[in-house]
Amino acid sequence: MRPRGAVSGVLVLAAVFAVLQLANVTGRDTPDTKNYLSYALSLTGQSKRATATATIDYVCASRAERARRDQSVHVVRFHRADPTAEVTAECREQEWAVVEPRLAAGQTGGHTVPYMPERFMRIFEARPGYPAFLVPFVLAFGVTWGLWAAGVVIACAGGVLVFLVLRTLAVPVPLALAGQALYYVLPCGTTAMRPMTEGLLMALTLAAVWGCALALRAGRPRTGLALVGGSLLALFTVKHSQALFLGLCLAAAGGVIALRRHRRRGRGRGGPAPREV
Repeated sequence: MRPRGAVSGVLVLAAVFAVLQLANVTGRDTPDTKNYLSYALSLTGQSKRATATATIDYVCASRAERARRDQSVHVVRFHRADPTAEVTAECREQEWAVVEPRLAAGQTGGHTVPYMPERFMRIFEARPGYPAFLVPFVLAFGVTWGLWAAGVVIACAGGVLVFLVLRTLAVPVPLALAGQALYYVLPCGTTAMRPMTEGLLMALTLAAVWGCALALRAGRPRTGLALVGGSLLALFTVKHSQALFLGLCLAAAGGVIALRRHRRRGRGRGGPAPREV
C-alpha cells in the first residue's frame, strides 16, 4: 500500500471511531471525573461555586443518561416514565449535600472542589496534566462537548500511535491498520474515551514505545530518545507513579540491550585473527 493510502486508512479509521462516539456523548463519567473536571474549570478562572455547579450538573446529567439507557433496555421497566428529571434532582441533592457544608466551612483551597477530605484531594492536586489538557476543549466547546472532544482526540491519537509503532517495526500496512482498529474496538478504546487520566496515560505510553522503536529499529536515536523523554515528562504530570514505573522499566530494558551489544562487540574483538593468504 502506498504511503498516501496508508495515511488515508489511518484517518478513515479515526474518523469512523469518532463518529460512532456520538452515540454516547454523556454517561461516561467515573468517580474521578468530577475531580479532574473541577480542576480544569478552576484553571479557566472560574470560582469554586461556579466550578462546583458546572461539575455537579455534568455528573448528574451523565448519571441520568445512564439511568435512562438502562431503563430503555430493561425487559420490565422499559415502558415506564423517563427517569431523567428524578435522577438528576436526586443526584444534585446528594452532591450538594456533600459539597455545600465544606464550602461554607472555608474548604476552598487548591484547584479541586471539596468532594472528599483534603487528604484525598491532594492526590488529584498532584496530577495537573490531564486537567490542563482539558482546558482548551472546555473553553471551546463547554463542559459536555469539551470532555467528549477531548476523549475523542485522546482515543484517536492512541490508535494512530499503535499504527506508527507497528509501521516502525516494519509490520505491513494492512496489519498495522488492523492494530489501530483493534485499539478502537477493544476495551482500551472504551477506556480512552472516559473522562479520566487512563486514556491520556495510554497515549503517552504508546508515544514512549514509539520513541523506543525509532531509536532501536529505525536508526533515529536522537528523535526516539527525545520522544521518550518528552512522553515520560508529560506522563509525570498526568500520573507520576505510572511515569516512574514506565521510566524504570525502559531504563532496565535499555540496560539489558546495552549490555548485550557490549558483549557482542567484545566477542567480535576477541575472535581469531584472519589468516594471511
